[in-house]
Amino acid sequence: MLLENDPANPCFGCGPENPLGLRLAFAREGDDVRAQLRVTESMVGWPQRLHSGLLYLALLETANWTVYGTLGRVGLPTRTGALDGKRWVRVGETLTLRGSWDAAARVARCEALDERGELVARLEREYVFPTRAEFRARMGEDALPPEFEELVPE
Repeated sequence: MLLENDPANPCFGCGPENPLGLRLAFAREGDDVRAQLRVTESMVGWPQRLHSGLLYLALLETANWTVYGTLGRVGLPTRTGALDGKRWVRVGETLTLRGSWDAAARVARCEALDERGELVARLEREYVFPTRAEFRARMGEDALPPEFEELVPE
């Protein structure tokens, strides 16, 4: 089931209309949240290889969407692990990004898999779930954007 994303969302990782972004579209599949990332020439770091910073960003997005797709709300990350890269990714490959939620640890565990299902990279991201007032304080804002009001409980 495709997770709802506002077409006007400007996010570099998941904004559907961001002309420079990754345009990741996430879906819930069982207990996992997934997306596909097609590696293009515009994503190069080393010649003909995906820039590791963009792979890291794609997995961060996967973590955030795993929280939303699993819990129906947003959380605030408190710790993000290092990118555990297993191999470089060539231009033209399509990666499956997969995230699962560990409720006991409050951690999104994410991985990128190649077309054969082999692990390319992984990372973990821990979250806290503050009240709306605590969320605003951490964000340094007096009010949340309207899009977030229903995603952060009182």
